[in-house]
Amino acid sequence: MWATPELDLRRTLNDGPTDKLRHRKKVFGQVNGVNKIFKTLEFRRITNLTTPTAPEGVYVNNALVTVSSDLKEVGEFVLAVAPLDGDIVEATYYINHFLDTELAGFLSDAQQWLGFGSDYTNVAEGLRPAALQYGAYLGYQKLAMRWHENMTETYRLEDAPAEKNIAYLNWLNSMADGFLARATQLRKTFYERNDQAAAPLFGVARGNVPRTVPNR
Repeated sequence: MWATPELDLRRTLNDGPTDKLRHRKKVFGQVNGVNKIFKTLEFRRITNLTTPTAPEGVYVNNALVTVSSDLKEVGEFVLAVAPLDGDIVEATYYINHFLDTELAGFLSDAQQWLGFGSDYTNVAEGLRPAALQYGAYLGYQKLAMRWHENMTETYRLEDAPAEKNIAYLNWLNSMADGFLARATQLRKTFYERNDQAAAPLFGVARGNVPRTVPNR
C-alpha cells in the first residue's frame, strides 16, 4: 500500500509549507488613514498574520505591525491601526496552492487514468511516478483555471497587467503539458519493461514431454 501519496504529490508540485514564500509584497486596499482592511493577492495563504514569526507578517513603512483579524482562506486581514495616506503596506507570508483533499482527487483521477479504479493507495510501486506526474498535470490545469478566474473576476483589470497574466497562464499550461507528457511516457515505460522492446510480462511455454522407457 502507498503510505504517503498526498505528501509525495505535494513534493512533486513543490507545494510544501515553506516552498512558496512571498516576501514584502504589496497588498490590496486603500491607504487613507481610515481603512484597515487589506488583502493579499494569492489564493490560499497559509501564514496566519495575527500570530506571525518574523520575517513573516504585515509591515507598514518597513515596521512590523499588529493584525487584529485574518481570513487566510480569502487572503483578507484587518490591521489594528489604519495606515496613513502615503504609507507603504506590505506582507511576508507563505502560500499553498492545494488542499490535501484536492491532492487526493488528483491522485484518484490518476489511478483511474492508469486503469485501476479510484483507490490510489493501491497504485503499484512501479506506476507511482506516472501517477504523480499525472496528478501534477491535473494540479497545473486547475491552477490555470483558478488564476484566470481570480484575475478576471476578483481583481480590477488595472491591478494586474493583461500581458503579464497571459504569460503566466501560458507558463501554467506549458507546465501541465509537460507533466502529462512525462506521465504518459512513464506509464508506457512501465508496461514496456523499462525501455526494453515491447513484450508481454509473462508467457507460457508449450511443448511435448518425451515418454521415458523404464529400465528393465
